[in-house]
Amino acid sequence: MNYRVKGYAANPLVIGAVCLVVGVAIGVGGTLYFMSQHQGGLGDAEDAGLPGETTAVSDVVPDETAETEPPSTAAVTENLSYIKVVVSGSDYVYKNEPYSLDGIMAIIHNNPDLPVRVGNDGASKDAYEALITALDDAGTSYVKANT
Repeated sequence: MNYRVKGYAANPLVIGAVCLVVGVAIGVGGTLYFMSQHQGGLGDAEDAGLPGETTAVSDVVPDETAETEPPSTAAVTENLSYIKVVVSGSDYVYKNEPYSLDGIMAIIHNNPDLPVRVGNDGASKDAYEALITALDDAGTSYVKANT
């Protein structure tokens, strides 16, 4: 059965197909928008930590029970601290404050036990490569991140 809507023939199957296509498009667009705003649903990037942060902890009790029972070792995941440097344009940003390359390297040098996480937020190629080269020259371990 065809209906006339302002001079056009409207078949119920055509109307259903158009509604289905529009619904799928809105669903996919909404899902992609949500994932882009929430980093793929993984939570806040600051809390995600660096990969490989699992350490073994040994519980040793210095009493008589320690001789009869072996010490237990359990894998514990810790949120280790790290130095997060974001290269934005030609600036180096640490804790939302811009620094020069020498300033960033001084911060890294003063915290030799902390790993460095290098983010790229619209970085210029020269600034980003200069930081990576400086980290390599200093022998500092780092992880490249999206932001």
